[in-house]
Amino acid sequence: MLERLLARPAPASPPSDREVRRKLDIGVDPMRAYAVGDVHGCIDKLRRLEEAIVADAAEQPSSKLLVYLGDYIDRGPGSAAVIEHLMAPPPDGFSRVCLCGNHEEVLIDVVDGRRSLDDWLRLGGERTLRSYGYDLTYMAKHRRGGGGDRTGEILSALPERHIAFLRQLPSVLSTPSFVFVHAGLRPGAPLAEQRDEDLLWIREPFLTEGAPELGRLVVHGHTPAEEPVAQRGRIGVDTGAYMGGPLTAVRLAEGTMAFLQTR
Repeated sequence: MLERLLARPAPASPPSDREVRRKLDIGVDPMRAYAVGDVHGCIDKLRRLEEAIVADAAEQPSSKLLVYLGDYIDRGPGSAAVIEHLMAPPPDGFSRVCLCGNHEEVLIDVVDGRRSLDDWLRLGGERTLRSYGYDLTYMAKHRRGGGGDRTGEILSALPERHIAFLRQLPSVLSTPSFVFVHAGLRPGAPLAEQRDEDLLWIREPFLTEGAPELGRLVVHGHTPAEEPVAQRGRIGVDTGAYMGGPLTAVRLAEGTMAFLQTR
């Protein structure tokens, strides 16, 4: 059932300006949902955590949802492998939804000419390029000639199918009981009116106030903490995996909550 509800068409091609990302609403709560925080290229932690999730859900026969909350790339060592993993079929018995994070949005903005390459590199893009076999420091040292399209040359290291995957990521997933989103929500605004700018980037006032008017538990990443955060109607599961912290998932099942972590 979840597979049918999640089968929404993606945009065929990008417009000249940034396209508003899809907001998914599946209209039903899964029997069990797992939401995974910011991966940031930590492919080994990702694989171990997904294995732990599969083992944890082994006794649940159906309606299992795996939600990734964005920021798959940059800062950590294995961005290319993370994207390849997420593009593959989900574990048996699971539906998987991958949401967009602010790091994915910045990369697409660079590809489409809305931001400079340096904007992305300041966010850790150099490590992403290295995961695709492009060593920025080496190429800058040995590149012949000073002209040409430097940004185009660098971005050509990224496979088109990976860019297409990042381009179609939705900004939010909602169910009757939960809202899954990368950064958070703008307090006081209905879900339909939330802007991508807030969904992918916000911290305050969301972290302080939450979004109680929605009447749903908000599950998010984006703001790292040493431990998962559960307060004011929100659960934060970014525990700084790329900085040496664990990669964290929250399990939501029949009114209960538990955390799974891998280091």
